[in-house]
Amino acid sequence: MSTRILFLPPDGADDARLLDLDDGGRVRAQATLPPGTAAPDAPDARRTVLVVPGGPVRIEQLPLAAHSEAQALAAARALLAGRLARPVALHVVLDADHGAALRTVAAVDADSLRGWLAQAAALGLRPDAAVPEALLLPDPDAGAVHLFDAGDRWLVRGDGMAFSAEPGLARRVLGDRQPSRFDGGFERLAARALQPPLDLLQGDFAPAAGGRRPSGRRLAWLAVALAASPLLLVAAQALRLELAARALESRAVAVLDAALPAAQGGAATAGTSDGQAGRLRALREPRAFAAASGALFAAVAARPGTHLVELEYARGDRLRALLFHRDARDLEALRGFLRGDGWELVEGGSVDVAGGLHTGLVLEPAA
Repeated sequence: MSTRILFLPPDGADDARLLDLDDGGRVRAQATLPPGTAAPDAPDARRTVLVVPGGPVRIEQLPLAAHSEAQALAAARALLAGRLARPVALHVVLDADHGAALRTVAAVDADSLRGWLAQAAALGLRPDAAVPEALLLPDPDAGAVHLFDAGDRWLVRGDGMAFSAEPGLARRVLGDRQPSRFDGGFERLAARALQPPLDLLQGDFAPAAGGRRPSGRRLAWLAVALAASPLLLVAAQALRLELAARALESRAVAVLDAALPAAQGGAATAGTSDGQAGRLRALREPRAFAAASGALFAAVAARPGTHLVELEYARGDRLRALLFHRDARDLEALRGFLRGDGWELVEGGSVDVAGGLHTGLVLEPAA
């Protein structure tokens, strides 16, 4: 039996690289696949792993203390959505190290992942797993940095970093850090892909026999998330609304520009514009809620021992929450975390409860 490892190039017009490995990681066959060609047959291949270009994939290590994987994933999505200024639908996945203090998290534009899967399909392959190329380098020891020279780009993995970039940019990112060269070529990288540390094909992208998972399976996962934490489900829904609201707002502005050109003027137009402006403000409300709740969920997830008890938001109002925490140091840590993201935490009254305190909070944009 063999495993097929498909390396996609950063430029879709370049050749892909396909290696067939046995269970011990030894190369049995390899081929270069120009665009439009079909991969050679491999009757004994039981699995295909897709190695995707690392440039479009953001990889981080985040503290995601949570009671379940659903909570950890929701916290990661909220944290990354607050950091990445991209008007796209992010696909976020976690590594399988459930008990680790720091989890490896990868985020990529969902359309980019669909494009890579389409490239694999055009070569006649359907991947069972997908991994960013930089994560095929060894796990870094404290302070160590591993580097693989792929010619047109460097793959780098170190303590708190994992990325792919053209050599000049990679040198600037590394600064004074001296990397250790990872030798052995793509064959050695392919051997590490037999057990990838993280699989991008999760959630809606998870493969299943005969096709994608049926919608009922996805609904079951949503039910599990709901049972685990209604508040986290609200945050995830808010983030989806934020992304959808951007598209809706752009569409609404285009319609208004066509229907109410500036040349019309007059009192009637002004009155109509006021009404339309109100509708646009309503469109922006999900974005305001998503930004505030995403920042708050990320801050709470990064502070072990704290969790949200209640969450309240009314149109045009600030975000209000009830927080469980142990002492004043938790509040200061949350305040510093949120201030770094442009939010001000206003503290209300506290009530003693078993094991800690319940404190009312208001979140508003920093002045």
